[in-house]
Amino acid sequence: MLSMVLCAGCSFMKPGTDTQENTQAQVNGIITATPGIYDSEDTAMIVCKDTENAAIQFQNLATGKRYTLNYDGAAKLLDKYDQPVSLGQIEEGSIVTVRFYKPKKLLAYLKISPEGEAYENLSNYVLNTATGTLTIGDTSYGLSNHLLVLSDGQEVTLMDINQMDVLNVWGWHNQIYAISIARGHGYLRLQNDAYFVGGWIEVGQSVIRKITEDMLLVVPEGRSTVVVSHNGSSATQEIDFVRNQEMAWDLGDVEITVVQKGRVIFTLNPANAKVTIDGKNVDTASPVELEYGLHQMTVTADGYDTVAQYIKVAEPSASISVELEKSEESTEQEETKEQPQGEEQSQEQSNAVSTQTAASTQFSTEQTQASSAQSSSAEQPETQSSATQSTASQTAYKVHIDSPVGAEVYLDGNYIGIAPVDFEKKAGNYVVSLRKTGYQTRSYTLQVDSEEKDVTYSFSELTKLDS
Repeated sequence: MLSMVLCAGCSFMKPGTDTQENTQAQVNGIITATPGIYDSEDTAMIVCKDTENAAIQFQNLATGKRYTLNYDGAAKLLDKYDQPVSLGQIEEGSIVTVRFYKPKKLLAYLKISPEGEAYENLSNYVLNTATGTLTIGDTSYGLSNHLLVLSDGQEVTLMDINQMDVLNVWGWHNQIYAISIARGHGYLRLQNDAYFVGGWIEVGQSVIRKITEDMLLVVPEGRSTVVVSHNGSSATQEIDFVRNQEMAWDLGDVEITVVQKGRVIFTLNPANAKVTIDGKNVDTASPVELEYGLHQMTVTADGYDTVAQYIKVAEPSASISVELEKSEESTEQEETKEQPQGEEQSQEQSNAVSTQTAASTQFSTEQTQASSAQSSSAEQPETQSSATQSTASQTAYKVHIDSPVGAEVYLDGNYIGIAPVDFEKKAGNYVVSLRKTGYQTRSYTLQVDSEEKDVTYSFSELTKLDS
């Protein structure tokens, strides 16, 4: 039996101006429903629509309890401007006002709530499961305790959302109640890639990573241009990525070309700034010879913010001009030179953590347009892959992946072993991908805290693919 959940204060509605609403007929002592009749009203969100059986499942915003209502052609369906719409135009996750006739579990009226907030095709957001917030622009919203997360109409968890996913979001009074993944992610595996290991891979404008052995990349759903490069050789392929499916690119047939190099002239401000390319110091007093392809450049100087960007060498000669900006720490120190020594030391300690910001940098050669978030993501494999090493560290705390047993485990795209497996615990965001031949690959976003203790994750079994 289906249970009905009503908002607090709901009661039998008084007759309205429509003579067919809020009325009922009595024939031989039996109450029959009249089109448009209702005795209950609720503010809810749509969980799923079953058009085949003419039923809609709702979830009460306050309690999270669910109930199902049947509908027929007499039900009024309206958008938030009171304009008639079809059920197909109302998305799962939408927050609506519903009126229904409880004895028959029959929907009489459904209107998209004008008080609700809806965001479509949202790509610029910060999802923080630790604090239970979703930040859109400058506004942070709390995540409901009864949050509904959907992917292809199926309920999933917050950990199933990858930062590259595009979302549709529904909120009510500064709380997010429903998230639907409008464009998700798939996976890319390179085959016969030995020559390119240590080089770079680019997937569209969103993924820039160093190529490691047996890597499994999480990539955006849809068509992307994929480029691999190493030692001056490169290959390009257009690939259509399907949500939750793995694509393989065989690099065995790629023609390895003669290594080409370009000479890059650096102009730096301040002049004593230090430059590293792909982690190695370079002497910028004379032109620097670099292989064609993508390189990671870092420019540092005492008292200035660090610049970390990717450059792409694609011509025999090029020039790069980098102007660093003075750091806040340096500026504050200049302003507080007259402070007593104790206060100055305290100020220095409070500003001990340096930040990286994009300074005014001009490149005359071709460069990637990766955002600061993308740069951060691209740098993670080098820093986080060290988490897979078994060498002792200060904390020696671990993140354990216990299940599904026997699945291949990838940390930010890098293979770390077969579950159960563990890696060194460092606070931050990680993407853990689970793969097993004949099963659907899954990935989860983990937000690891800084507590001095081990943490264990046990994920559900992978779904077997149809043979």
